[in-house]
Amino acid sequence: MKRRVFMGLVLSLPTLGTAVAQAVQDKLTPPEIEALLGGNTIVGTWSGTPYRQYYGPDGTTLYVPEGGRADEGRWRTNEETGEYESWWRSTGWTPYALVRTEDGGHAWINGDGLEPFSVVPGRQIE
Repeated sequence: MKRRVFMGLVLSLPTLGTAVAQAVQDKLTPPEIEALLGGNTIVGTWSGTPYRQYYGPDGTTLYVPEGGRADEGRWRTNEETGEYESWWRSTGWTPYALVRTEDGGHAWINGDGLEPFSVVPGRQIE
């Protein structure tokens, strides 16, 4: 039984990688990222945990996981790499690719998977 489950997971990995590879073709540019996030809130899940995150136009950000404590950080885009970068006390600056999904939404690339989110205009966070 365990072997069948393992083989099913192994066989599904190429499909997941293809989905991410297709999404990378629709990677957002730094100006698109700034227009999408600046002054807005996103709502999504990260590794299964629901969250809200506000992106101040001044480069500050506030992340609030469901049932957890709020954390303040910073955000920016990097023209050289074309990626979004966030700074947190625990990790320093970390780059992430942000993509447009096939359904017209948006997602972060997290390893071999996508973390979709929706954008809510303005600051929609306590």
